This record gives sequence, C-alpha cells and structure tokens, in this order.
Amino acid sequence: MNTPIRLMIVDDHSIVRHGLRSILELEQGIEVVGEADSGRVALGMLDSVMPDIVLLDLSLGERGTAEGIDVCQTITTGYPQTGVIVLTTFLEERLVLQAIRSGARGYVLKDVDAIDLVKIVRAVNRGESALDTRSAALVMRNVLSGDNVGQPALEFTEREMEIMHLLRQGYSNRQIGDSIAISESTVKFHIRKIMRKLDVNHRTEIVYTAGKLGLI
Repeated sequence: MNTPIRLMIVDDHSIVRHGLRSILELEQGIEVVGEADSGRVALGMLDSVMPDIVLLDLSLGERGTAEGIDVCQTITTGYPQTGVIVLTTFLEERLVLQAIRSGARGYVLKDVDAIDLVKIVRAVNRGESALDTRSAALVMRNVLSGDNVGQPALEFTEREMEIMHLLRQGYSNRQIGDSIAISESTVKFHIRKIMRKLDVNHRTEIVYTAGKLGLI
C-alpha cells in the first residue's frame, strides 16, 4: 500500500482550516497530520508532524503577506523535502513571484475547485511544480515581459540542460549528482550558472522560467 501524503494546513482562520481538512481527508492517500494558526506554531510543529506538503496561507498575523513569505522561505530552506503550496486570496504578480523565489512549489487561489486542489497536492508531492491557471498567467506575463526584449538568445551546455530537466522532476542536488555521476558541489556550480543565465534567484524559478521559455 502506498504511503499517504502527510499534509499540514497553516491558516489563521479556523473555518478555513476545518473546511480544507474536511475536503482533503475525504481523498484516499492524503492524511492531514496537523493544523497551525500562525507561522510560529507551524514552524514549531514541523519536526513532530513531518509533513510532505504544507498548505500555507500567505496572510498570517499582523505582518500579513510578509510573514507568509518568511514562513515559506524558512520551511523550504530548512525542510527541502517538504513541498509548500501557497493557498491565498491574493492574485498579484509580485506575490506569486515572491512565493516562487521563496521556494514555494505551488500557488493557488482559495476559490480553487477541490478536485484541482487535490491534483496540485499530488503533483507537488511527486516533485513537480504547480500553479493554478491565473497564477501561471502572471508568471508567463513576467517571463515574456519587455525585460527580455533585445537580449541575445540564451545558450546552455548539454550538462546544464540535463540538470534543468532533472530539476523539473523535483530532484535534489544530491539526487542530480547521483543520477549523472557528478559531485553535489559540481551540481551547485552548474545551478548557479543556470540561475545567472536565466536571471533568477532561486532554483524553483529555474523550472518556471525555463519552462515558459520552452527550454524544458
């Protein structure tokens, strides 16, 4: 039997948490292992509940979206095996990009259909990245903005292309190194080069940006 997806819900509204739990617990293969009403509580629970996925509301406490972004960054940095899906009411290009740069693998609006939400949870658990349609459109607009007009075509080595494809599959640096027989430090070197070429600041952005540019 497959191990169920361990999921934690972080939202400062109890009615939202309970609603999400009631929906997700009906799905076979998903287990809600914890709820938190603040970033502080959520971070304090991670070691005990060990979630595979965190559904994270961006607006938490007095600091609002700034706290949500900080919590996202802390989780993805300290617990890279945990996939963060931002679930929010805010459809703003700035916030979508900030969430991605902070390591979120998904960005979904709270009016998402339950079926689509479950699909996104399963996709992120497989190591994929997932945006709902409207959030993806904002990322597309940013990638295809005038900032790229007139720049020379991007050129990548065969090794860099190989690494980008493995990143898209959700491989960690160590897994990439094992897969193509190079050291983890060499993988990091190649990733830094790729990030410079794509003008991005986080490995998650590599997948989105390279995908929108048709590179992977």
